[in-house]
Amino acid sequence: MTTTTALLALILTLLAALLGGALFYLVHSRPSLAVPVTVSLAGMTLVVTCAVGIIAR
Repeated sequence: MTTTTALLALILTLLAALLGGALFYLVHSRPSLAVPVTVSLAGMTLVVTCAVGIIAR
């Protein structure tokens, strides 16, 4: 694994933790938005995973 790939993995891990915390806060403050935001985050996660896989290839 190159340094760039390791750095990308670290940044994505930190971003996932931040988004997880934001989603947890959102679920407790505005429950009506929980499902749409969860679905959009899952979609963004799939796109980012594909992009990182293509870049790291």
